[in-house]
Amino acid sequence: MTDEETQYKKGLDILQNSEFRVTKQRKDLLKYLSKFESQYVSVTDVDSFMQQLYPNVSHTTTYRNIKEFSELGIVEQRSENGQLNVKFQCDFVSPQHGHFFCQNCHRVIKIDSSLSPALKDSLKEFLVLNIKLELFGLCDRCQQNDKTA
Repeated sequence: MTDEETQYKKGLDILQNSEFRVTKQRKDLLKYLSKFESQYVSVTDVDSFMQQLYPNVSHTTTYRNIKEFSELGIVEQRSENGQLNVKFQCDFVSPQHGHFFCQNCHRVIKIDSSLSPALKDSLKEFLVLNIKLELFGLCDRCQQNDKTA
């Protein structure tokens, strides 16, 4: 089983154990989104894909399904330049994590976002409820390509 198939199965299991119905449209949407575990895709592109498969599906239905998948933790959402982007959850065990964004190839790499002991000490008067860690730069592959070019 490929990584993409494994991710799809995890997402499908979550959907099947939720209050939401498992429909062919939702399965197809899950299958499509499972291709985007290490890269965000615009919701507009997702909607275009669904329009090709189901010409009569409303934009609202696609957006609602994405919102429901996000609430279930199947996809991660991110807004950039006023546009909503989504990617398939890259860590179902620890959904609170950070990401490194390669500014060249646009690959997204999961990183641990737990607080270091020094940072915890400096925040001891505060109650941290959520951490959103985003780092930007060049990934290892792009750095290597720059060296060989």
